[in-house]
Amino acid sequence: MDSMTKFDGIDYTNTFAKKISVMHELVKNVLSGQLSTGDDIIDMGGGPGIGAKMIDELGIEATVTNIELSTTIYDVPQLSLVKYIPLKMSFKEALDAQLSCTANCLLMVSSEHEIALCNGQTPKENKKIFFEELNKFIHKNLKRNGSLVFGFPNYRKGASKTEIARQRRLTESLLGHSHPKEEYFTVEEFSAAFGAQPVVFIQKPMNLANEDPGETILRANVAVFK
Repeated sequence: MDSMTKFDGIDYTNTFAKKISVMHELVKNVLSGQLSTGDDIIDMGGGPGIGAKMIDELGIEATVTNIELSTTIYDVPQLSLVKYIPLKMSFKEALDAQLSCTANCLLMVSSEHEIALCNGQTPKENKKIFFEELNKFIHKNLKRNGSLVFGFPNYRKGASKTEIARQRRLTESLLGHSHPKEEYFTVEEFSAAFGAQPVVFIQKPMNLANEDPGETILRANVAVFK
């Protein structure tokens, strides 16, 4: 199944999104200190306007352009302050698109590994292509002083193969799919790609099914680069 259309036909907001709410809450908290009234935000892979909804709930009047390939993009959220612009296209198509404005912020939540997989190579090669294309996109569509906000999952450092296998079985039973360790991104990989350390980096266990927090090896990460 195409990694960018696997959510077609499902109630994304009330299924997948609820189960990874820890990630969204972390991102939302970080965004509150990064955005200002009047900002333009590009939400790459934002599903049914999840990023726009978070920003609206923060009470920030802004414009959010959601670039999303799956049909969930048509599930437009109820918004009071945010102007929402849905663009149904792939990341690769977006590289050649002339967006309506240069953004103050690029937001990506749990879409990095899915987008990278679309390159169809090994995990290492997928990530290399992803970062090359991402940097091109940033230079074309982000203001010089703009911010990059990434929310991404990965496994706890030092987790054993047995622990990861157990976590993957649980994740697959709850979400319908999971990823091996090498497909997930690390903050070190983002730092190497951008030649800078994050100005903000937060990590928190993702409790998908009332697990013991001490045994939860799946982590939600949020990193901000300037």
